[in-house]
Amino acid sequence: MNFTFQINKFYITCLILFQFIFAGTTGKISGKVVDENNQPLIGCNIIVKGTFLGAATNINGEYFILNIPPGKYDLTASMIGYGTVTVEGTLVMVDLTAKTNFFLKPETIEGDVITVTAEKPTVRLDQTSMSAVVSSEDIENLPVTDVGDVIELQAGIVRDPNGGFHVRGGRSSEVSFWVDGVATTDSYDGSSGLEIENAGIQEVQVISGTFNAEYGQAMSGIVNVVTKDGGLNYQGNLDFFSGGYHTNHSNLYSISSPFSSWQSFTDLNGDGNWDYGEILYDLNGNNTWDEGEIYWDRNGNQSWDGDEGTEPLNDDLGYDGYLGDYYDYNGDGKTTQPSPGEGNGRRDWGEHQFNLDNKGYTEYLNVFKNIFQQSNISGSLSGPIPLSKKKLTFYSTFRYYHSAGRFYGRKLFSPTGIFSDESVVPLSPFSKLSGQFKLTYNIKSGMKASYTGYLTEKAYKNYDSYYKYNPDGILNNFESDQSHMLALTHSISQNTFYEFKFLNFSSGYHQSLYEKSDVPYSTSILTEEEMQQINIEDSIQIRTGYDVFSTIPRYGVQDLGEDQYQITDFADQTGYIAGDQFITPAWSFGTGGTQNGRFSRNTSFKQFNLTVSSQINNTHFIKSGILYKQYDMWADDKFLNYKTVGEWSLTQNGDTLGYNPLAGARVTPFIPTINPTYTSEHDYFRVNPKELSFYLQDKIELDELIINAGLRFDFFDPDWKIPENEKLPGNLKYFLAKTNNDTSLFWENDFSILHKDVIILDSLDQQGAVAIENLFITGVEYDSTSQSYTEAFNDQLLTYRNTFRWENGFNKVEPSFQLSPRIGIAYPITDKGVIHVSYGHFFQVPNFSFLYENPEFEITNNNNGGIIGNAALKPEKTVMYEIGFKQEITYKTAIDLTIFYRDTRDWVGVSPTIKKYPVGNYRKYENKDYANTRGFTLVLDRQFINGLGGGIDYTWMIAEGTYSNPQDAYFDAQDNQAPRLSMLPLNWDQTHTLNFRATTGGKNWVASAIGKLWSGKPYTPEFKTGTISGSGAFAGFADNSERKPNVFDLDIRASYSINLLGLQSKIYCNIYNLLDLQNEFSVWEDTGRATYTLTAKDVPLTDPGRIGHLQEHLMRPEWYGEPRRINIGLNISL
Repeated sequence: MNFTFQINKFYITCLILFQFIFAGTTGKISGKVVDENNQPLIGCNIIVKGTFLGAATNINGEYFILNIPPGKYDLTASMIGYGTVTVEGTLVMVDLTAKTNFFLKPETIEGDVITVTAEKPTVRLDQTSMSAVVSSEDIENLPVTDVGDVIELQAGIVRDPNGGFHVRGGRSSEVSFWVDGVATTDSYDGSSGLEIENAGIQEVQVISGTFNAEYGQAMSGIVNVVTKDGGLNYQGNLDFFSGGYHTNHSNLYSISSPFSSWQSFTDLNGDGNWDYGEILYDLNGNNTWDEGEIYWDRNGNQSWDGDEGTEPLNDDLGYDGYLGDYYDYNGDGKTTQPSPGEGNGRRDWGEHQFNLDNKGYTEYLNVFKNIFQQSNISGSLSGPIPLSKKKLTFYSTFRYYHSAGRFYGRKLFSPTGIFSDESVVPLSPFSKLSGQFKLTYNIKSGMKASYTGYLTEKAYKNYDSYYKYNPDGILNNFESDQSHMLALTHSISQNTFYEFKFLNFSSGYHQSLYEKSDVPYSTSILTEEEMQQINIEDSIQIRTGYDVFSTIPRYGVQDLGEDQYQITDFADQTGYIAGDQFITPAWSFGTGGTQNGRFSRNTSFKQFNLTVSSQINNTHFIKSGILYKQYDMWADDKFLNYKTVGEWSLTQNGDTLGYNPLAGARVTPFIPTINPTYTSEHDYFRVNPKELSFYLQDKIELDELIINAGLRFDFFDPDWKIPENEKLPGNLKYFLAKTNNDTSLFWENDFSILHKDVIILDSLDQQGAVAIENLFITGVEYDSTSQSYTEAFNDQLLTYRNTFRWENGFNKVEPSFQLSPRIGIAYPITDKGVIHVSYGHFFQVPNFSFLYENPEFEITNNNNGGIIGNAALKPEKTVMYEIGFKQEITYKTAIDLTIFYRDTRDWVGVSPTIKKYPVGNYRKYENKDYANTRGFTLVLDRQFINGLGGGIDYTWMIAEGTYSNPQDAYFDAQDNQAPRLSMLPLNWDQTHTLNFRATTGGKNWVASAIGKLWSGKPYTPEFKTGTISGSGAFAGFADNSERKPNVFDLDIRASYSINLLGLQSKIYCNIYNLLDLQNEFSVWEDTGRATYTLTAKDVPLTDPGRIGHLQEHLMRPEWYGEPRRINIGLNISL
């Protein structure tokens, strides 16, 4: 009686207090309890200490506990008449089963407890595919800064220079990112929508092999991050670190004066400063000519003479006076205005020489002198909410991180072209603010609700070497990612539970140059004669680089009849300026201008999940789930173009239209104009695609075999249209209009048909006329003030045209669906070894950027209409095969060998050229590319015991395909290359990858290291000089036929625990690229190295208009990996 009561009491307690986590975020503990005679004990209670989880053994003495978050746990087995046994340190991993058996002896002393320490299994016998698990403890002790550093250490993964991950040869967009059991991938480009900070991570699971049916919309791999939960006790943590770059290669990143050949001079009076009349030729400032210094040999004696300066601008210019640098303004071959002019140490109107600092030599600035280029503060706090009786718990983290980056420039110019303050500024700064908050409430018996919120804000600039001396012209980039998740969990029985989850996700990006939108565009324009009559002390001239002639004042252009110059104000250095207003020769940095492209987008979706999991018996664990996802996505891609003179003007009587001969001329000064969305220069779309999926998975655990079998169904509706006629994308490309009984043919962009009465008669199709409803527009009145018609007619015509096109020129895309069977088998050969085989079909909807690019299919009437999106793209498909063997070879040391093959079809590529009627062509995205990958991984792993742990993994892999990127075929066609018909190495084909990690430590200290040795990725060699003609002419090297240099990197970390004011603290130091090696990730095509090229061997070392030295342009710091970086930090546990 008492025995039955104990079983029922414990069972009821479990039902009341059971906690469950969503599928894909938890593991399972199972085992058997026997007595001293190896007989099963029925009704023995197993409790997971520190939680409300537990179970009771069945008639066979077996038990299982479901949905345990990953981590280490202590288990207690107790039964009346037997001594209590506690097993400490049972390790639980996501989607795997931890086996823990108990051996109970009859109780001899009341309250006697036997404690046993569980051993982490070296080989997981139920693992049916290749995967790696990294715990929070591992992350804390390794020199890693984010999840990406953890991912790239896993076998079979290649990281490209842009940070993308290629799993077993796939494209970077083929990896799905999951957080707490929910996919958070940004479907626009396949990137990770949420970035969880290290402090909030409980475990990272990286699946590089075949994955179960519960994971969808991925073809290469899964990154599954499980975050920490709030516990029943308060815990807190603060972490601070700062640091910067300390390199022996500072010359690669240093800043010099960009005017070395212009600043250098002979200091005739010896006062150490440049004075008016002193010659500019002494490059190194030693007051004499040295080999390599450029001069003009005026007397032809092939040697330098004291009165000879630098070479003239061109051969037809003469020499007048002893100054060798000048502009021949009037073309008479003589120096009409001396240069450097008045010698006031700065550039004035008419001068082309610069003398900024009067030092007379080239000064290089070490930008890494500041050791605090990076700073970070992060923290976490968790525990129960006060007054909630520990039913309401929370977990929260925050982080602020700022880095100045490793690229610097000098503000010599403002965007308007005037001189700036010469301050040194970072060209690639990066800041991030992130937060995470999780709230969990146990509502009642077997029911739990939770809320989880994530927020990440980023602000950064992308390095652009052209703006090295005009850094304010570089765009600012902003990202904002956030997620709000509500979950309700209900346990039906000890064996079965379900969970309903709602997710509201948003990932946004936008660009801007200035914080305010009302900054001035530019100022006035003057002729050269007018400029010479004004005071130039507070302004400077900028030659526009083009001529504009106009007789129509209302268009903002004057009939100047000569080159125009723009005057800008020293006091106002902001404003949008077109880059081509500044005339610079080849191999020169910019002297002004702004980046005028603008791109913004947002991916939002609402997702509903219902998941049911059940351990129906000791053998079968069934998972099933249904998901519905509704997107709201938009993207806006535009350019700040010149405002131009319109095509139509009025005759003198104001009654009829006439074509303006100045149509298309730029209005000056520069006024940025955004073209309408119906033009090819402005793409905007907003779509609401839908996803629906269902999966069924069975994990069959037999004594001698473990099988993971599943089937997945995916449905996708793109909610968009495609052109009905490819030769007339959009169908209505031109129309007939009747004006005053005169019928004329107008192209679709001719919307300025400003007439009072217009009737749209027909749309014309290559196959014949298509009758449409007549449209009669009236009420368009002439405005005598503005000398133009109102825009009412244009608006009505545009609305009618767009509505007609969308309803008549397109066909709605039918939804797609597919079934994905997957199976994995693990066959334990011993209790320390297992063989696994797996096979699966994996489908993925292409990136939304390929589906909706140029969504209105606006094609220009030329031979380069670009690429249009294709919402009818089929899901890409990969079939994956894998076989592996894992065996413990010595105590706590195992070896893992896995062989794999991937076959990818329906990869997104670009179609052949499509001829557009009547002229022009374009291409579209379509499923045509192919790729395959084969290789093997060899992993040796040792658990941390006796003060030493680590591992080493080697991957040999061949990744080949038709094209690495969908756009490659388009670019090849632009270069008149034939379509590729053979398989070539993909851009990320890294044949040999060797990673290793090691950790050692003692009572108060831990040291670790990470090493990476990678073979070079492929590149396409190219001749820069020389030609071969005749029958033996060389057509060129095959794409990706040569290899870049190998890459080696070594990172280390050391930490020491101390007691700081009674708080457990830790000081640590991370050093990245310890050996300060210059790893070359991009190279010159003619040499295969980043260090030198023959490209510019015929380029003159100096050019009077060049900004920057030639050698400075040939150095490409962005082609190298990060130099040595040192971070020193303090971690405090509260």
